[in-house]
Amino acid sequence: MFRTRAASAAIGVVALLVTGTPAAHAAEAQTPDVRYAHSASGDLGTLEVGISSDSAITGIRAHLVSAATQQEVAVVEYDAFDLVSGTADDGVWRTKKPLDLPDLGSYDVRIEATDADGDRGTDNNAGSLAYYVAAVFEDVHPDRTEIDTDHRQVRIDGTLKGRWPATRELKPLADHRVDLDVDNWTENTVRTDAQGHFSGTVTVNDAVPVQAVYRHDNANPYVLYGESESTRIDIRQVATRWTFQAPSEARTIDYGEQVTVTATLERETSQGWVPFADQSGGVLYEASSGNDWTSVGYFTTDADGRSATFTHTPGQTGTFRVASHSDDPFIAEASANSPEITVLRASVFTSFSATRTDDGGVHVEGAMDFPDGWTPADIPVHIQYSRDGKRWTDLVTAQASWSGEGHAFSADIADGRRGYYRAHFDKTESFRAATSEAVRVGR
Repeated sequence: MFRTRAASAAIGVVALLVTGTPAAHAAEAQTPDVRYAHSASGDLGTLEVGISSDSAITGIRAHLVSAATQQEVAVVEYDAFDLVSGTADDGVWRTKKPLDLPDLGSYDVRIEATDADGDRGTDNNAGSLAYYVAAVFEDVHPDRTEIDTDHRQVRIDGTLKGRWPATRELKPLADHRVDLDVDNWTENTVRTDAQGHFSGTVTVNDAVPVQAVYRHDNANPYVLYGESESTRIDIRQVATRWTFQAPSEARTIDYGEQVTVTATLERETSQGWVPFADQSGGVLYEASSGNDWTSVGYFTTDADGRSATFTHTPGQTGTFRVASHSDDPFIAEASANSPEITVLRASVFTSFSATRTDDGGVHVEGAMDFPDGWTPADIPVHIQYSRDGKRWTDLVTAQASWSGEGHAFSADIADGRRGYYRAHFDKTESFRAATSEAVRVGR
């Protein structure tokens, strides 16, 4: 039994030396992997194939089968390809020149690839060759790049050619449809002449791009989509302007007083500025502080370009702002601010007295009120003196403060002379000036 086992072991060793490494330990061979096959971008007649393997690709054979008839029409051998990117074991291969096939159309591509190890891979569905004519536009241009309200027609001229896949030659495409697009929507369709030239007019109603586009046409099924560069058409707007009739100049009013507002809209023409009717707009009152605004009203201008007449009671100093807006992009928006309206609230002295003191001085006191609802943050009251009641001089300033029954103030004036005394509050940005009654003080 031992001898038999030994003999069997010896036979196994010999077999190993002859056949090499057992299959369980051998490195598995990698067959070439065909990743894709299709027309080269921008060069439809050129076949491009992507292949990878564990060693350099040494053989490529491409079978082209008509998608329409399922008949093989050509076989492309390895020497027709060049490696254009990557490496020989993982790269992209292209035919050195475009393929010359009998008919335009789509072709299924079947690829056989061999690598340096002798491994062979086959892909019967590697991709397809789009053997079509590529539409190419030349010298496409509009006759104008700016339009206005009276001239909205734009003529577009150009030439449509086709790049043939077998030769890359550009030839005019005669009697083909060309769409003239405005803002990506077809506004007109024209046909090319014998030289591929075309011309057509579109109406442009906004600042948008225009371009020529060739789209699929059943009459010419083997010409692919193409488009020209787009050209933006800009708008030259009609200038407009507002003029205030009321208020026509800056003015100061009392709080609670109404102000009348009206303005006129004009448009610029070759004959000058003229009234602009039927334009919508509105009026706001904007506080000069920038912290508040109030809607005054809306209007449509009449035949003379006038807005409606409004009345408004401003609550604080500010300006009226009139503005118009048109849905027509050819009409420029316009706005203007009126002269400033200064709103002053009332200030009054509700009491004032001046009396001689035992030490020869004068004691004054009084109170103020601000009846329009606001109160100044600081209320300086100037005590004034006049010998004759006509020419006044400031003696001292007292601060008025809330006392429960008004804003009270008082002051003592040493060595007060005989004559007249009064209190005065200076005008501020929001309040009128106020002066108390004059009180005569003797010795």
